[in-house]
Amino acid sequence: MLRGFYTSANAIINENRILNVLSNNIANVKTAGYKADEVIPTTFAESMLLINGETSETGTIRYRTLQDTYTSLEQGTMENTNSALDMAIIGSVYFNIENDVTGEILLTKNGQFDIDDEGCLELGNSGRVLDENGNYIPVGTSNFDLYEDGTIVTADGREFRLGLTYIDPTADVEKVGDNFFRPYNGEAMGNIPEDYGYRLRQGWIERSNVNVADQMVRIMDENQVFNANTQAMKILNSINQIACNDLMKKGM
Repeated sequence: MLRGFYTSANAIINENRILNVLSNNIANVKTAGYKADEVIPTTFAESMLLINGETSETGTIRYRTLQDTYTSLEQGTMENTNSALDMAIIGSVYFNIENDVTGEILLTKNGQFDIDDEGCLELGNSGRVLDENGNYIPVGTSNFDLYEDGTIVTADGREFRLGLTYIDPTADVEKVGDNFFRPYNGEAMGNIPEDYGYRLRQGWIERSNVNVADQMVRIMDENQVFNANTQAMKILNSINQIACNDLMKKGM
């Protein structure tokens, strides 16, 4: 009886976490450069085996656990905005942004830039965009041209080169908030492999890589599992109450 409670409760907790991840993906479907998260399931038994370095089978029930989340770095679709301040990168290369609060340099695919009060290129309230030397980019106005290699040339002839960092599309990255990443494995900024092909486009943004239809189907499936286990908990509770009442009557 108690094992049934544990199994159902375990499933309810896990399904709730899965639904939270899927719902967050849906909520960010219109966030430029957003990368969808995926839950990595395992079992309690597998986790213990990994900790103990064992490979034996116990034959007992394996309670499912959620080990971590994995972020898909698959390229999102491109959208033409016709705004000179919008930029998109084709390839596994990311903009370098200095966080306004912490001063930390973070990576993002979100290229919906603005110009702050000092004329520097910035990403909303997140921070300023950095050039290849880690300096701010004082373009002054939106009257500039962006070339495919990341070079910016202003109307008065000043030239800047965007700071860009490569992330292996198969890397297990650390996500910061919904739309930023930390350099993985302690890699340095601007570490684009030699001869790696990437291109920047002005007047475009990279949309999220969330597959809405797939996420909605999964939400419905996971919600059914959640409801089934909730119902199972109610049934088990009723059975437990009947058993307790019977025991009390026999004791009397």
